[in-house]
Amino acid sequence: MLQAGRDTRGLPAEASGAPTVRNASRMTAWFADYHPNSNMAMSAGLRSARFDLAPVMAFCLTFALVLFLPQILNDSDTLWQIRTGEWVLTHHAIPTIDPFSYTAGDRPWFAHEWLAETLMALAYRAGGTQNGMAGIMVLAAFASGLTAALLLHHLRRFLPGIYAVLGLIVALSNAAPSMLARPHLLAWPCLVAWCGGLVTARANRTAPSVALLPVMLIWVNLHGSFMIGLLLAGTFLIEALLDRGINHRRVLVAWTSFVLAAGAVALLNPDGLAGVLFPIHMLHMQSLAWIGEWEPTDFSRIQPLEVMILAGLALGLSGKVSLPPVRLLILLALIHGALAHARNEQLLGIVGALILAEPLGVSLGRGHAAALSRIWRPLTITTAAIAAVALAIRAILPLSPENTGAAFAAALNNVPASLRAKPVLNEYGLGGQLIFQGVRPFIDSRADLYGDAFLSRYRQIASPEEEALDRALSEYEIAWTIFPSGHRIVPLMDQEPGWRRLIETGGVVIHVRDDDKAR
Repeated sequence: MLQAGRDTRGLPAEASGAPTVRNASRMTAWFADYHPNSNMAMSAGLRSARFDLAPVMAFCLTFALVLFLPQILNDSDTLWQIRTGEWVLTHHAIPTIDPFSYTAGDRPWFAHEWLAETLMALAYRAGGTQNGMAGIMVLAAFASGLTAALLLHHLRRFLPGIYAVLGLIVALSNAAPSMLARPHLLAWPCLVAWCGGLVTARANRTAPSVALLPVMLIWVNLHGSFMIGLLLAGTFLIEALLDRGINHRRVLVAWTSFVLAAGAVALLNPDGLAGVLFPIHMLHMQSLAWIGEWEPTDFSRIQPLEVMILAGLALGLSGKVSLPPVRLLILLALIHGALAHARNEQLLGIVGALILAEPLGVSLGRGHAAALSRIWRPLTITTAAIAAVALAIRAILPLSPENTGAAFAAALNNVPASLRAKPVLNEYGLGGQLIFQGVRPFIDSRADLYGDAFLSRYRQIASPEEEALDRALSEYEIAWTIFPSGHRIVPLMDQEPGWRRLIETGGVVIHVRDDDKAR
């Protein structure tokens, strides 16, 4: 058993006759500070960061699975993001004025995810003219695999092998709905490395390593989720100050220095302070409420988030796991975010697993540890072979026309080139596909570009409200429209005077003005 004591450095020390393990005693003391009556033995201690094969296995298996995940290309945002990256590569600059939309073409717009979009454009080029989207899938699979490897690496610091693997599965299951070839996926490795570094620093009762700062530099140019990293750093600073067993002055200086340095590094993006404040600006937009990924989580069917929340309640109410106050507040904030916006399930899965690993490791105890060390090597060799075969198959196996954009391009071929150059009214989700095919859309998914007023007006048009629709058709001199076959605006356009249905194909319906000017 461990008993609380103090050594000459002011740190709790083990009073048993067993040799003291520095990291393990520190972690036990951290737990005991919040549970002074606890007499628990450490389960696994803070394991060293030595290289092992488990993360390699996790990388290979995740990489192979994501290469054939059907949903990975099921978001048209991927298409306009590739075109943005190509614009950066062609012009050797980041756009400051929207180059794509005709309704917002003269508005300032900064590509805050420019680094991710440039990587996507490079991956698309690497795939070749005929198989560019396969290159995108390889990039997404690599980012997913790296995320899994880093996550398992950090979980194994606190949890026995089998429990670390289970934690990884739970985390990725919650993140799976957001596993799309978009910038946030490329930022996942940064999220894991950053949060894992903060958790490890707290377990060691030290300030985070300055080696994390380059992670923030990359992250801030990849995706707006970097703001989570800054908030977590500030929150862990508060937790460190509440730790009764440390030198508070030293901790305050070390952690505050790190937090300020992280904030300074975040400013190293091409848009400076505006780039740092961009995520806050987005969250204050009122129109996000009716955009799919920003809608509340749907619990009409069973899903990993529900299982995770119920399991957490069971562990907490049964007294199996107890969290210190700051960690509990972080977890509650993550749960709230996931319930409020479906897109935040990924953050709860990944960050939640990391902040829960330490107390779970204490709760499990050594008696429940399951050794997997004997099978890591054969598992790794097997999964590496699977990953190599999967990559070879992905390179030669053609993607479906729906995933490459070919099906949508075929539908557009029914619209004369002269007409495609004229103003179009399109469905929100088709904007990215139009941009990819060189057509300037009425609207696309860049909500920050269009703003609340325009998005509110578009919602009225597409509801559809007949008066708002007629006004838009006239004001913008719309020459043709394109909407999904089942959209509510389609039957209204069928009855619109002066309009006719051109074709229904590939899941979309195209209407054109029935006059000489539109032909």
